[in-house]
Parts: sequence; C-alpha cells; structure tokens
Amino acid sequence: MKKHLSIEGMSCQHCVNRVKKYLETLGTDVSVDLEGKKADFDTLGDVDMGTVIKDLSEFGFTAKEI
Repeated sequence: MKKHLSIEGMSCQHCVNRVKKYLETLGTDVSVDLEGKKADFDTLGDVDMGTVIKDLSEFGFTAKEI
C-alpha cells in the first residue's frame, strides 16, 4: 500500500538520507523530496503510521500522513 508523508525539519541531504534509510526498513520504492518536504513509499505489510510519525519525531522531524 502506498503511503505519503509530509515532513517538516529536513534541511539537507543528510536529513533526506536518514529519512530514506529509515523508511526503507518499512517498505520499498522510497522517495524523499527535500524541497517538497514529503516522502512516499510502498509498505511491505501492515505499518502503523503513528509509530512511523513518532520515530521520525525522535530524529527531529515533524511528520504527518497525507
């Protein structure tokens, strides 16, 4: 299932890589857009988006599902 996130707080390519690496543990076809402040990925199974948002907040980002 395709998931879409709005992510605030990414300021550089390192941030993008950190988010992408994390999302790759949850799914495939991961795309993170620094300028667009968003990420898209296909889940590998049942993914709790609340947990994903919480985990990203621990990295210093504010995320919400769109």
